[in-house]
Amino acid sequence: MQYFQATMAHHMMKPKDRLKVCMGALLHPGSTKRWLRYVHGTPALADAASACPKLLTKVFRPYLSTQLGMGARVDTLIDHYETVKILGLEGFFSAAVRAPLSLYEGQTKSGQSFQLSLSAVHDGHREGELCLRLSLQGQSLFGLSFVLSHQDGGLFMKVGRLQGESGEGARELVREATKEFHACRPASLLVTAARQLAEVLGCQALLLVSNRQRIAINLWRRWRISANYDQTWAEMGAVQRPDGFFQLDAQGLQTPDYESIPSKKRSEFKKRVALLDAVYNGLQERLAAERAFT
Repeated sequence: MQYFQATMAHHMMKPKDRLKVCMGALLHPGSTKRWLRYVHGTPALADAASACPKLLTKVFRPYLSTQLGMGARVDTLIDHYETVKILGLEGFFSAAVRAPLSLYEGQTKSGQSFQLSLSAVHDGHREGELCLRLSLQGQSLFGLSFVLSHQDGGLFMKVGRLQGESGEGARELVREATKEFHACRPASLLVTAARQLAEVLGCQALLLVSNRQRIAINLWRRWRISANYDQTWAEMGAVQRPDGFFQLDAQGLQTPDYESIPSKKRSEFKKRVALLDAVYNGLQERLAAERAFT
């Protein structure tokens, strides 16, 4: 118990979070100790926990998928952060905890600026450790939360959330963005960017959480969820696996069949492909530069 008291003393934890740690120590002593020791034994993670104490308690609540119990949550998180180490991206992660990092900036059809950014820990903290976000002219469009996970002998990007902005003007902004992205819906562009990032990181594929697996802490929140993940993933070409996840292969540069596109749509299609290829090249350069710096 002294170990857990020392843990709480070093973080600005709310009373309810302190209670979670104490209850975790009583109900799941082995898993709780393993997670807290790992956090404190990993400098980048210990610093992140100081900035965001909820990092210490996330193992006590549903995380990423309804399939994960306490021990599996700890396994998933340790696997993710060990992979970040192996990829040489610990410094990148630490910077993304402090503020969103720009991964790519480009221009749309009319010359508006759009950005892909990466944040860590804070966004979608129940659905993943990293959040890839697409913004247009500084306005957020969609965010995608994920972890890096080893499974079936390979590395995968496990996606626990794809969420658009809500509120006044959100739908109109998506319609405008679709036109600006050469008839590519913002959600599709973001998922494509995630597939490209997965390829750059050496992942085999994306594993996408299904409707049944996704996290909804309370019944009221579940009732309010309108997004149909199963339909969204299927429309993007993903195939459902026996374990319930949908799988979508990682993707590099586009290999389009222009001849299959009607001639009147071909020009717009070519511009969309060029935009997506520019994103992929930009992600490659950004991650290569980070690894070289490290």
